[in-house]
This record gives sequence, C-alpha cells and structure tokens, in this order.
Amino acid sequence: MDNVTTTRRDDVTVSLTRIRSSKTCTIGILYIQTRNLRWSCRTLELPWLDNQPQISCIPAGTYSCYRVKSPKFGETFVVTRVTGRAGILFHAGNTAKDTHGCILLGVGVETGGRKPCLLSSRAAMKTFMQMLEGIDTFELEIK
Repeated sequence: MDNVTTTRRDDVTVSLTRIRSSKTCTIGILYIQTRNLRWSCRTLELPWLDNQPQISCIPAGTYSCYRVKSPKFGETFVVTRVTGRAGILFHAGNTAKDTHGCILLGVGVETGGRKPCLLSSRAAMKTFMQMLEGIDTFELEIK
C-alpha cells in the first residue's frame, strides 16, 4: 500500500483581489493560504469588458480550478464554471498582450511605463505550482 498523501482542496484557500483597473488591464493580488504557508503574487488580466471571451477578465465570483497539462504552458490550473467562457488558465506572461482572458502571475508589477508589466512571471508561476503541489482542485474566489 502506498503512503501517498494528497492535500484536500479544503486545506487551501486561493483568492484574487483586484486592486486597479484601466482601459488596458486589471491588476490584482493572488493569495494562497495552506495549513502551513501563506504566499501572494501580483496578477494581470484584461480589463472588464462584460465577460467577452478573449478580451475581458472574468466576473468576480467563486470558480472551481483543476490541474491540467496545457500544450503551450505546461502543467497549470484551468478556471471553470465561468459563464460563456472556457480555457481560462493561470500562466506566465508580462503584459495584457500575453493573455487572452487568462490570469497572468508575477512577483511584482511595473507601472511606470505606458503599459503595466508583470515582473518575474516565470518565477511566480513556479512558486504558484509549488504552493499547490499535491492539490488537483481548489476554489478560487475573485473579489
């Protein structure tokens, strides 16, 4: 018998708080809380355009997320139960042009230039996946 331990999805809390929106993008903070660890990173999404596929961020609410293997982005999580939308992933990227409705992760955000830019996105994505190691599903609350 294997002694494999998996973490139940009720052992992890994942929330995204949107803190700023403009005509070009939405900036937020993603929080992950497990039994022992707490971590946060910045997010970049498209602006709110009435939940239109590939040009809008998704509405605030609670969504189920499942571990998937993306041909383009590798192992990640997909956000499900978004009305009228599919294929919304967490992945690395730096600017709004890198997302088509997905949630980009970064260690920080640079806002001094013309367009906000996430910093160290691949590092944030790596830590995100490490924080969720052994977890196949979780609920995401977006505020």
